[in-house]
Amino acid sequence: MRGGSFAYTRGMAKQEAKRGTARIRAAFAKARAAFSYLSAKKYTTLAGTLTFFLVLSVVPFLFWLTLLFGKLNIDFEELLSLPVFNEVREIILYFQESARAATAGASVVLLATTLYSSTNLFYHMRRSGEIIYEYKRRKGSVVLRLSALVLLFLLMLLFLSGVGVYLAGNVLIRRLFPSFVAQISLHLLAAAAAFGLLLLLNLYICPYRMHVKDVLWGSLLSLVLGGVASFGFSVYTRLSSAEKLYGAAVLFILFLLWMYVLMTCFVIGVILNCKLAEKSGRQPKSKRF
Repeated sequence: MRGGSFAYTRGMAKQEAKRGTARIRAAFAKARAAFSYLSAKKYTTLAGTLTFFLVLSVVPFLFWLTLLFGKLNIDFEELLSLPVFNEVREIILYFQESARAATAGASVVLLATTLYSSTNLFYHMRRSGEIIYEYKRRKGSVVLRLSALVLLFLLMLLFLSGVGVYLAGNVLIRRLFPSFVAQISLHLLAAAAAFGLLLLLNLYICPYRMHVKDVLWGSLLSLVLGGVASFGFSVYTRLSSAEKLYGAAVLFILFLLWMYVLMTCFVIGVILNCKLAEKSGRQPKSKRF
């Protein structure tokens, strides 16, 4: 009986080991297929392209934000105190100060060029969406540029509203809750605002008419990856001694690297939404703009 019991136990252990090995192989195959799909969509190339236009759009965006809403005297330093901005806070504040200085006596040419530059990110973001979704009917440049302009001013309003809610919530939460609970609550509030922004951008980048539920999982993936990547980036900057390598340019280099990491997370989320749309088998309608 003992020998039979031992043999039975040994046989069950072998079967369980085989099942475990099969699961590991299946997971590895899925990971390899996912990476192959990402590579086929040229996710790193698109992320690099969008990072380039994001950098070109930052100061013009802050210029128009300051020009239109500068009299509100909103304290952005409180928002930039979040840990996600730790390594790039100084250069963002520098960009903001440069934009504020440029608004004094701005010429018509400066107004026109900065407005055009502000829309570059969203214009090329939409073009990138056409590549990811393999959209065949390309929209005209003028139509897309106008849609990018509308999105620009919409984001300005949403950004100011979000900052206002965050600052008001910051004061209220710190009064009602202990420090530790208040910190967690503020981080959740910032995460909710970032998730809303990701939903809006995912809806815009897709050349087809999509519902919020169609871009939900990709937006959530971008949020999670962005949070993990930002934490890893902060660890990297503390341990790498990047200032010894880049010298005076370290702030700008770190800013570029941070933007590229976050944009890669965003593009991966967009590609997930594309994959889910393909699996659904539905034929979405093209957008009019």
